[in-house]
Amino acid sequence: MFIKVSKQGSTLAGIMDAFSISISLGLQHGVPLATYVRKYVNMKFEPSGMTDDADLRIATSLVDYIFRRLALDYLTPTDREELGILSTSERIQPTLPEVVEQSTPSVGIESTPMVVELATKPAPTNEPVLRGQQSDSPMCYSCGNSMQRAGSCYVCSSCGATSGCS
Repeated sequence: MFIKVSKQGSTLAGIMDAFSISISLGLQHGVPLATYVRKYVNMKFEPSGMTDDADLRIATSLVDYIFRRLALDYLTPTDREELGILSTSERIQPTLPEVVEQSTPSVGIESTPMVVELATKPAPTNEPVLRGQQSDSPMCYSCGNSMQRAGSCYVCSSCGATSGCS
């Protein structure tokens, strides 16, 4: 594995060169790629952000991008699905041809209305609703909070910024 980063002689280029050599040696000596992918995907550090890769639009770091790309290129679809790494075409669910939605007939259902008593709800509080942390969500570029997945994009629940989707 060879990684070419920026100018020769820079600190980042040297570290990435040493990192790629160590990963190559591990792969040559039997460490499964899926193990590396599991450990290095979703690492968050700079530089991070949008990429030119159609299958991987956002990366949380160079290491995150490298191992997602390796997973897409070399792992089987079932292994990638288990790791949560899917290509754009795999994330889009096509409609099946010649499939027509049908409703089930209403047989034996009474049409008499029922009275249901609703319990009183407690007064709403002004506290924000906390959502579970998503391991692959980037940080918001505007306010710095963790973003939430919205389809194939991300949306900040604090300020409403998006990751480039409209």
